[in-house]
Amino acid sequence: MGDPESEPEQIRLKCIRKDGYFTVPPEHRLGRCRSVKEFEKLNRIGEGTYGIVYRARDTQTDEIVALKKVRMDKEKDGVPISSLREITLLLRLRHPNIVELKEVVVGNHLESIFLVMGYCEQDLASLLENMPTPFSEAQVKCIVLQVLRGLQYLHQNFIIHR
Repeated sequence: MGDPESEPEQIRLKCIRKDGYFTVPPEHRLGRCRSVKEFEKLNRIGEGTYGIVYRARDTQTDEIVALKKVRMDKEKDGVPISSLREITLLLRLRHPNIVELKEVVVGNHLESIFLVMGYCEQDLASLLENMPTPFSEAQVKCIVLQVLRGLQYLHQNFIIHR
């Protein structure tokens, strides 16, 4: 059994002016989206509600990023509405305390979509679990201030974080 990312599917479109179909050339198939092949998956970070997350390297820039594969196993009509909502929101949010969605890239199949996000070395929950000593009062103030600044930015943009 082959890798589902290995063989691109042909895209056939119905011609409006003439009776018949035409095949979209492979070089135009992705539009302006880059391919996931331009990223080297380094390791699996975890799995969330919406998909699997990998630590990856952008082969064009050498930047380390988080590559989140959008889960679409239960969808028969394209990208899940929850994923579209997340993509739409994240593409317009720019704040130092919110992880940035850099771009959306695609695999060889149209139902294979990946979000390229800023990579965070560690999340707060795992940091707290592995700490030998608790945070100082000054550190707690600094962390809470950053969380509140990010939350304030979301609320100013009419977004509720749950």
